[in-house]
Amino acid sequence: MILFSATSKVQKDRAIMRETDTRMAKYSGRGLIINVFTYLLCLVIGEIHVVAPVTTVVLTCGLIIATLVRGYILVRFESLYASGPSRWRTFFFIATLLGAAWWSIILVVFTLTLGMTAETPYLWVYTIIFFATTVHVTSPFRLFSQTYLVLTLLPPTLAALYVGGVPGYMYSLMMLIFIAMLFQMVQVLSRGYWERFEANYALKQKAIALEVEKRDVNASVDLSTQFLNSLGHEFRTSLNDILGGLTLLTDSELESHQQELLKLAQKAGERQLDLVNNVVDFSRINNRQLVLDHSVFNLRSQLELWITDLAVNAHQQSVEVDYDMDPAVPLRVNGDAKRIGQIFKYLFNNAIQFSEQGSIFVDIDFKRDNDQGGMLEVIIIDCLKEERPPIETTETEPKFESSRTKGLWFTICKGLTECMDGGVDIDCSPGKETHYRLRIPLKAAEQQLVKVTSNPKLRDKRVLVIAEGLPLGAALKSEMQDWGLLVNEVSGFDSAEAELLDLEPASDPYDLIINVVWQDAEKALAFSRRVLNAHLEQPIPQIFSLSHNHSNDAGVRQFIEEQPSLNYLYRPLVPQILHDLIAHSLLGKPMTGGKGGEPESDDVGDCKILLVDDHRVNQMVAEGMLKKMGYRVHLAGNGLEALEEIKGGDIDLVLMDCQMPEMDGFEATRRIRKIEDESGNDGHIPIIAMTAHTEDGDQSQCLACGMDDYLAKPVQYETLQTHLIRWLGKSH
Repeated sequence: MILFSATSKVQKDRAIMRETDTRMAKYSGRGLIINVFTYLLCLVIGEIHVVAPVTTVVLTCGLIIATLVRGYILVRFESLYASGPSRWRTFFFIATLLGAAWWSIILVVFTLTLGMTAETPYLWVYTIIFFATTVHVTSPFRLFSQTYLVLTLLPPTLAALYVGGVPGYMYSLMMLIFIAMLFQMVQVLSRGYWERFEANYALKQKAIALEVEKRDVNASVDLSTQFLNSLGHEFRTSLNDILGGLTLLTDSELESHQQELLKLAQKAGERQLDLVNNVVDFSRINNRQLVLDHSVFNLRSQLELWITDLAVNAHQQSVEVDYDMDPAVPLRVNGDAKRIGQIFKYLFNNAIQFSEQGSIFVDIDFKRDNDQGGMLEVIIIDCLKEERPPIETTETEPKFESSRTKGLWFTICKGLTECMDGGVDIDCSPGKETHYRLRIPLKAAEQQLVKVTSNPKLRDKRVLVIAEGLPLGAALKSEMQDWGLLVNEVSGFDSAEAELLDLEPASDPYDLIINVVWQDAEKALAFSRRVLNAHLEQPIPQIFSLSHNHSNDAGVRQFIEEQPSLNYLYRPLVPQILHDLIAHSLLGKPMTGGKGGEPESDDVGDCKILLVDDHRVNQMVAEGMLKKMGYRVHLAGNGLEALEEIKGGDIDLVLMDCQMPEMDGFEATRRIRKIEDESGNDGHIPIIAMTAHTEDGDQSQCLACGMDDYLAKPVQYETLQTHLIRWLGKSH
């Protein structure tokens, strides 16, 4: 076919081509009428018929003939097109190009005869406007449209150049620029037109295929999920390098504005990680492809670990955290620990974000339905010092609540809890405490009232607890009493001084003072000084329970460090850590860390950690973190190298990647466990999976092959440190 040859599927589709040709024919018909009307108007008001009457007659006759020929093709569109679309298109192209050539002759004659005066400029302006407004009609046929454009506009341009003078040169230059612009526009419009049809054509074909075979839907969803999982893996691997490197940079000597930029980069990386996780989870929930990974896990330990980890983020935002775990909460339950932790962290972080008074309290309970299990109930409370009167405007409350429930995270939480047959809701009203409620049914084998194994020498030791503004918590107080401690809790320093003075003559004074510092640290320090001055010969041991807001208070830390009878720890108060610190304060029992249970660099220096990862950048980042913590690090690039390291030296812990060449982490772990079994001793090396794979079932696969724990990349410094302390026995 002249000036057009169908190459793609859409250009060979009769329906699409008919739509394109119909559109072109409709606009061409309008153009014919406007062209004739404009020409006749120029004859009536112009001078051409006076200057060149014979030429005018010839031009008019030619225009009428060209118009009639094109009009015939357009009027007979339906019949001619039905007999042969390609033939009609060929006739149309030829007739249009002939008409364009004749219109070009008209412009040339007007220009050469009248110059750039009289009606010539009007005819030029009309031609420019005509092409500017109709170029999109013929642009699908790129070669034809460009030929049509050049054939019509180039001869008049040359004629104006021939006429010369300022007007002639100006008009010719203007027309050349216009031709170049339209030439490029035709290319862009043509490509965009057919690409749009290509996309629509692909969508239609896909829709037809999906209607014919329903199973293609599942196949497409599986493919999308696999792609998102793979994409998430790649993102996590890259983010692990980025966030790890940024974490190591925090110890560098940077200027203040550089530190601020570093923090912004870390936050941006964390947001990207959350976005990746949310998109993948939302896709699984929305496609009903979420598979819960049920396994037996230590519920109490996990809850304490989650709260402790999240308290670090709370501290960074000046939010204090405390919790109360009922003794009825079982030790071992069957459920999806990963998903429960994900929901808990979403709710907790949202509570931190919207906290009004800088205090979060977590109430944890377990209500048994039968001997087989019960309902885990977690209430995260955004506490208020004083309950303010509620705002009576009812229109405010929905907006107040929607600000907390807005976002993809809440949709994911609801979807996850519904998969577990549980529920989640947020109860918030202006002027009142906000409650985040999480309910998840869990299976527990038997009634398990868990208590910390206490030191018998603590029995009958008298403890004075000063809780000004922040109660100790009924569950923790009850547990301390179960350790044999005689606990007396007072609500202020005046009451505490009165209590100490009343007991001064007695033979059984207080053995320990626990000072729960709420906000006024100076008041607590002043009280502590008075107690120290009153008991210079035999000072009463004191433990400061500090909020994370006091961690950067050098005065508090210096005061405690200078007094050998003083110790401290940060809230939330974990029973086991509190017990050990009390035993250290009263009995002189050595601790694995320094004051406050913080790890000293010498404690971990003898621990050797084997880092197994084939990704060099990941190795560098993780190695930097471990050395920053004080550990000695051995490197292995695959499972075979890891086995050689295990056989050749005393390794205290292994951080194992899962996907590696030659031998993956799963097989390497199985062989390590086999070596341990064949050795005949009771040695067990903790192996922690450290991988970017976070699909459902990955954690179970890691535990099934013999790994002890699981860390998802990118690994945060604090999270890695917490897990290492947990498995290497170092206490914070």
